[in-house]
Amino acid sequence: MKVNKSVEQAIYVLVILALQKDHAPIKSRVLSQILQVSDSYLKKILMVMKKNGLITSSASKHGGYQLARSIEGISIKDVFDALNLSNEQLELSHLAQHIFTDKVHTQQSEQKITHAFERAFDSFYQELDQFKLASLLKPSAYQNGVIDWNARIK
Repeated sequence: MKVNKSVEQAIYVLVILALQKDHAPIKSRVLSQILQVSDSYLKKILMVMKKNGLITSSASKHGGYQLARSIEGISIKDVFDALNLSNEQLELSHLAQHIFTDKVHTQQSEQKITHAFERAFDSFYQELDQFKLASLLKPSAYQNGVIDWNARIK
């Protein structure tokens, strides 16, 4: 399975924000330099995450992006939901109906395939929901933040 690169970028934006010293705001320019990605592309991800309540932003001289809630409560599924990736569904092209003559059996087989994928997607998203991003970090590192990312990028 190939996961969209925006998922990885979003996860690490959240981790960076959690580690920011005193949870001070970080500008998108700083985030994009840390991640070594396009600022314009990252801004699109940031806007989506803001719209979906993962981060907040303030547009002032000392503003930027901050977590909207504790990293302890943010899961990978939350990232998928924010990026609108958890609505993935199997869409069959009904190729079997063009190959096989027993239409009833073919429809039953397609229903079995669809059901198997639905169960797999449910399990996948349940697992992602259990994986909190805080588990990637030492608690002492994210409680007050330990890195001044703004000072690293000049």
